[in-house]
Amino acid sequence: MATELSPISMGRSKRLDGIDLLRGFAIFFVLVEHVHIRLALAKVPYTQFLPAQLWHFLVGNGELGVQMFFAVSGFLITSISLRRWAPLSQINLRDFYTLRFARIAPLFLLLLAVLSGLHFAHVPNYVVTARTGGLGRALLAALTFRINVLEARTWYLPGNWDILWSLSVEEMFYLFFPLVCFLFAGNKLFGRGKLFIAILITFVVLGPFGRTVWTHGNLIWRDYSYLGGMEGIALGCLTALIVSRTHFSRTALWIMGSAGALIVTLSLIFSW
Repeated sequence: MATELSPISMGRSKRLDGIDLLRGFAIFFVLVEHVHIRLALAKVPYTQFLPAQLWHFLVGNGELGVQMFFAVSGFLITSISLRRWAPLSQINLRDFYTLRFARIAPLFLLLLAVLSGLHFAHVPNYVVTARTGGLGRALLAALTFRINVLEARTWYLPGNWDILWSLSVEEMFYLFFPLVCFLFAGNKLFGRGKLFIAILITFVVLGPFGRTVWTHGNLIWRDYSYLGGMEGIALGCLTALIVSRTHFSRTALWIMGSAGALIVTLSLIFSW
């Protein structure tokens, strides 16, 4: 029987080399940029002998690395959901939230406990200052996935808190993802999930505005806005839906893979 969105045709244990490659690039660029920040704060002049474009390619693409993570996340969550509940209109809300909680909550709560302990111990660079609202406000923002909002309104939290901005964007998206799937992915009034796809496309279209004109000059919100990050997640979701419904020949896969690799390479090299 035909379904609105057929399950993606790959086994549960099969890994995708392309996904692992994107993850590797993303990890590299994020880690290298953070290392660069520490070296710059320590005034280590390691970049003075590097050409400007090479320097930027190596240490200035952390934000693009995060966007890669977002896209990979959207692709995997949608693919897994299709395998478990296809069509997506049949998604089990309780199971989705339970699985998400089990994956995120244990280590997330442990991290908050450790960071709180370091704050109370007055360890340098781990104390949440009054300028950003203190520890209580930071904990509330973290638990409600609003670290990015808090920082945009006050200032950067200590580095080990600051990294939680991306989790705030991701989990806010997944808070509503199963509800939107349940309501719109199989809505017959709009024909085989077209409204659901339209919602994802809307996020992709609005993403650039979320990083530019709608930041109103707030440099932190430019990098940490919900729309700016959800664009990548939605793009990953759309990719999973396309893959689940379309059979590509080996030639087509090589062409698309080469084109994608070229686009990613040019984006990383010339993003400055």
